[in-house]
Amino acid sequence: MMSLIFSFVQIDAGHDDDRRRIIEAAYRCLSEPHRGPIRMSVILRTAGVSSRAFYRHFRSKDDLFLALLRQGADDIAARVDRVAAEAVGSPADQLAAWIGEVFDLMVDPRQRMQMSVIDSEEVRTAQGYRELREQSHAGRERSLTEILRRGRADGSFPLADPDHDAVAISALVSRIMTSVTSDDLQAVKQAQSRLLDFALRAVGAVSRG
Repeated sequence: MMSLIFSFVQIDAGHDDDRRRIIEAAYRCLSEPHRGPIRMSVILRTAGVSSRAFYRHFRSKDDLFLALLRQGADDIAARVDRVAAEAVGSPADQLAAWIGEVFDLMVDPRQRMQMSVIDSEEVRTAQGYRELREQSHAGRERSLTEILRRGRADGSFPLADPDHDAVAISALVSRIMTSVTSDDLQAVKQAQSRLLDFALRAVGAVSRG
């Protein structure tokens, strides 16, 4: 009986490993220069798995691409959720930390590669992409809304409209992330500082300078 259970554990572990390798191969193939849509055969060859293994985890190539977006969104949400959960310092400190976490993604080579893949034209054409993208933004904004509510409650953000301001600040973050060259660290830091100053003024807080 124990050997049978152990066999099932090994099978599950193998399946999970196949899924991880497929996702990593998709990132690798999509991030490298290529002409036209990436063929599934190329991704599977890079991953070293069979089409049968692929269909154990994904219904289609679109489903795989949505998994890339979901993984990236979950990673970002986990980082900013941690900022809200730890609640270190004042709401202004937490807002600065939230913005800082997102901007840190821009200077991390692996995260930058993942974001460029997720925002690529090929992935954006996946059926269901727009709806999942909206969900991912909502997931990212959840923690920001909580921080703004704290500032509104303690009087440090007297002009805050948490639900609407979180959407506006998040939208500005997305725009900056696509317009600032991530290799220019000074430009990234300046954009981060300007955004924080704008956000603090928008909610009625005194600028941190």
